[in-house]
Amino acid sequence: MVGRRDGVAERLVEAAGIHLETLDISGVDIGSAGGVARATTQVTRATIAARRLLRRMRPDVVVGAGGYVSVPVVVAALAQRIPVVLLEQNAVPGRATRMLARRARIVAASFAETASHLPHARVVHTGNPIRAEIRAVTSRPAGERLRSVLVTGGSQGARRLNRAIAGCMVELLSKDPELRIVHQCGRLDYEAVERAAAALPPPLASRYTVSAFFDDMAMRIGQSDLVVMRAGGSSIAECSALGRPMIVVPYPHAGGHQRHNAAPYAAAGAALVIDDAECTPERIGREISALVADPARWHAMSAASAALGLPDATNAVVRLIVEAAGPTRSQAA
Repeated sequence: MVGRRDGVAERLVEAAGIHLETLDISGVDIGSAGGVARATTQVTRATIAARRLLRRMRPDVVVGAGGYVSVPVVVAALAQRIPVVLLEQNAVPGRATRMLARRARIVAASFAETASHLPHARVVHTGNPIRAEIRAVTSRPAGERLRSVLVTGGSQGARRLNRAIAGCMVELLSKDPELRIVHQCGRLDYEAVERAAAALPPPLASRYTVSAFFDDMAMRIGQSDLVVMRAGGSSIAECSALGRPMIVVPYPHAGGHQRHNAAPYAAAGAALVIDDAECTPERIGREISALVADPARWHAMSAASAALGLPDATNAVVRLIVEAAGPTRSQAA
């Protein structure tokens, strides 16, 4: 695995027992001439380092997962005629994928819509690779009505979601004595959210669980009746693989790619989309309450989510990687 030096990957990858190599590279501020110049120098140096790495490791195939970190490694691989597979988890591909796709053997896409944005590449709709922990989870069968809400802004949290839930949780929990809220708020907002939780009356506090980070997120998704979250490609894919209905608040920056991710799920009735600017306690509380009060609509959203899920996406991607590695590797696999 190759990641950015001093990035979050260092902790996560090494904790998973995977060897990690790092490159000194960061994102590009295309609005700044100085930022572009610095990035060009960084990419050049990182590509030289990646060439040395590939000569030492002699891989059969290089898999680029998108983002600026993958660019120097993929460029070095192409220069050494090493087969390249690109993974694109967003509906609209980012700059890195658009730049590299033409010369890659295959682009494994999470969304069918991605192919229209890469007309000169071989794009296969595989779905987004699903973690083994997710595939191992048995989702709780849908009950008579919505009783458990999971709120997550990803491992880093999302301030907009945190404030919205903190502002409506008293009303939600007071209105329905059976409703439970599980909230992963991230490290930065944890103290503020914890203070709000500590102020809850005991009968309500017993039905609200908050943590900066849950290590068992797969199980918590499977045990939820509704997930409130951002619209990252991996997050949506995992919830859909487990047939969970969603309220998604797309991240408004980074080119608005999360809104494109949410669109097919919203069109199918699997997700309700709320603009970031409209993600207020009043709006979030109103939408959750409406689903609690309308079991038929909630059941329909669950069924639509399950219908879009691709739990075998990981195996589909692996088959493409083995294919790209060549006939010898394919026979061995």
